[in-house]
Amino acid sequence: MSAQGLMAVTVLEWKPMARNTLLGFAKLQLGALIIMDCPVDNTQGRLWCGLPSKPMVDSSGNARKDDGGKIKYVPLLQWATKEAGTRFSDSVVAALKEKHPDALG
Repeated sequence: MSAQGLMAVTVLEWKPMARNTLLGFAKLQLGALIIMDCPVDNTQGRLWCGLPSKPMVDSSGNARKDDGGKIKYVPLLQWATKEAGTRFSDSVVAALKEKHPDALG
């Protein structure tokens, strides 16, 4: 980690996909680990990056939806602490701003 507490994250790819609060998906590298399809959002003026998730499916293989008709997702990975997740997110946002300055608006 750097002096500011940020993780060493490399943005390998950026796929813009503006939809509601979603800005796009990042392919990231942390050391020897490559993480695909990390969502980057702007929620109430706060930029953040999450870990990939997948749609929940019912016994017939159809995507499950909430009462509002939105597809429900289940996480594939999870940070051990909220602080680790925040450091990851802040690191990704900083790396994206550096590599793709126009990506986050």
